[in-house]
Amino acid sequence: MSTQIFVASTLYGALTLSAAIDAGQFGPAGSARRILVVCTNTEIPEVTTPLDAMQGFESLRPRFDAVISWNEVIFPYHPSLWDPRTQDVSMWRELLGLRWNIPDGPMELVVESIQVKPALTFCKIFRNAWITVYADGLMTYGPTRNELARDVHSRIRRTLYLELIPGLRPLLLTEYGVPSEPVRTDAVQRVFAEFGQSCVPALRAALPAGFPAGRNGVAMLLGQYLSSIGLLTEEEEERLHLRMFEAAVGLGFTSVLFKPHPSAPQSFSDSLVVRAQELNVQLVVLETPLLAEAVFGHVRPRAVIGCFSTGLFTARAVYGIPAAAVGAREVLRKLRPYPNSNRIPVTICEVALPDLEGAGFSAPDLLANPDWVRGELAEYVAAVGYCMQPERNPHLRDRAVAYVTRALPQMEARPALRMHFKPDLLYKLSLPGAPSDAEMRALEQAEKERKGKRGKAGTKGRPALEEITVDSFREHLQAGDLDAARRIGEQILKDRKPMDVLIGMARVHIGDGDLEQAKRMLSLAAMSGDDRAMTWIKIAEVAALMGREGKALRVFAAQEALRINPESAAAARLVKARGARKAARSMAVG
Repeated sequence: MSTQIFVASTLYGALTLSAAIDAGQFGPAGSARRILVVCTNTEIPEVTTPLDAMQGFESLRPRFDAVISWNEVIFPYHPSLWDPRTQDVSMWRELLGLRWNIPDGPMELVVESIQVKPALTFCKIFRNAWITVYADGLMTYGPTRNELARDVHSRIRRTLYLELIPGLRPLLLTEYGVPSEPVRTDAVQRVFAEFGQSCVPALRAALPAGFPAGRNGVAMLLGQYLSSIGLLTEEEEERLHLRMFEAAVGLGFTSVLFKPHPSAPQSFSDSLVVRAQELNVQLVVLETPLLAEAVFGHVRPRAVIGCFSTGLFTARAVYGIPAAAVGAREVLRKLRPYPNSNRIPVTICEVALPDLEGAGFSAPDLLANPDWVRGELAEYVAAVGYCMQPERNPHLRDRAVAYVTRALPQMEARPALRMHFKPDLLYKLSLPGAPSDAEMRALEQAEKERKGKRGKAGTKGRPALEEITVDSFREHLQAGDLDAARRIGEQILKDRKPMDVLIGMARVHIGDGDLEQAKRMLSLAAMSGDDRAMTWIKIAEVAALMGREGKALRVFAAQEALRINPESAAAARLVKARGARKAARSMAVG
């Protein structure tokens, strides 16, 4: 009998896998032994509910012969940081085969986020397995983030994805000739409906009686916690939620349901509560940790509003609920660096969904037009995807050239185009509309004078100098470019000690395995005397990544956060955080 190992880090991913299994896309029932390996990849797994303990998972469990926690297997290491030493790979393969009762025979490995750990860790251990990559939301429509080793990409047979935008094909892994395969829509709808039904008791307990009160039904707002990944400041994100709320009220809704990101601070909800009282609007903040899709099926909101959440497209494609965006263009303007993997999701939301601060739902429904999706949207995404990763996607160049040529006359009318196709990028990639060498030098000189510091080199092909700024440090850290973040951070710390850089450099050192330097950075941050609870929570979160080594600092920082804000649930969890169960510690980790 063959073995199929499914690796999932989110309940949404487990739903995707379950739908594909039901659709027969992994073979008939009983044709293989199916093992679901659950990975909790959040910064602090100990305070995060694993997906197999979340509401609704029991409806998915029967599809798998075994459900295993990867966090317990490799405790105290973090799934996003650990992989075995080369000399230990064979030992790990044999050990897991015995522990997980894997029989001899063919094997298929099914992973998400193929560019990073833990997916690469599984590919390394199970080096004889064929690989299926399944896609997590809108990012699948963008290009592959990192180059893959030949012994990995040569084994990938397909990309499975939810067809959230019918007619649009993923760019992910196309440079390796990997075909994409949508999960059958009927299976997706059945699995999501079954999952939603299993969550009804929890939803009934979480929602007040008589909700919604308004005769127009309810509008649902999706929070994403964009400030945690550096796309917005906390103040900007709080204002973004208020703008979503105001837009919903402007549509005539008198009942609004806000589903915050589970890691977001309570202050994001507090301002909404105050505003709802001022406008006499019924507002429910759903604190219960439930997937948005469970809410869609039970509450059936009349509109779902967000910034660039995958949930907007799930609401539309799976549940037939109208979806709209607020703030996508502002996020697009701030997005750095250019290859940021959020670029394609933000781009799609900005161009394809109604903008509630513009024409709103009175605008034409572009996604309902197959010709527009296959023509304009597909070519727009291909052009941006090429600009994000030109070296790895030369097959997209002709499409990018054709699209930019058509788009040049529209630059003034469509500001988002200029955010993607800036003069320096057109110049670097020799695309239509690029400035001449003389014009480029003039632009660089003007930028140099504006910033009061050295700009780019004026010769084509010469690499630009790195900006030694806190913003540049954040951008490289968020993009996973630890080498650049380290260089910039070290330069900044020679002159001053900004809090964000100290905490960020601690993360860089953890990635290098240098826990002593990480503790030094966090200790310097703790000595700053900052009196904001969120700062102390960030210190505690990073300290928690060090396991036992960071325990004392984690507890101290979390207690400081509680001293400043006794109502902080995140700080309370960090004070009480413990390791995984004792049984997990019996397994040796290389």
